Amino acid sequence: MRYYIGQCEYKWSHVNKPMEALWIRRAIGDDIFKTVEENDWHWVWIHSNSQTLPGDTYCRCDIYVEIPNSTKGTWFMLKYPQAQLVEKAL
Repeated sequence: MRYYIGQCEYKWSHVNKPMEALWIRRAIGDDIFKTVEENDWHWVWIHSNSQTLPGDTYCRCDIYVEIPNSTKGTWFMLKYPQAQLVEKAL
């Protein structure tokens, strides 16, 4: 199951580099970031041009997490009500 957590913006030069994870962690918070990492769930970061900053320099990153269909997904939703369940495109 895929859950939308939030979004952030940073420079395109940080994409696929260690700095990207720092920006994402800052945007969503340490607690939720650590929970996803400790459970070894799969991050999904979707990049597009920034809507508010120069798009050739800055990107927008929509932050999702993939959680196996289990009770852990329900627990995740209860602990982090800001997360939104989304349907994956086929």
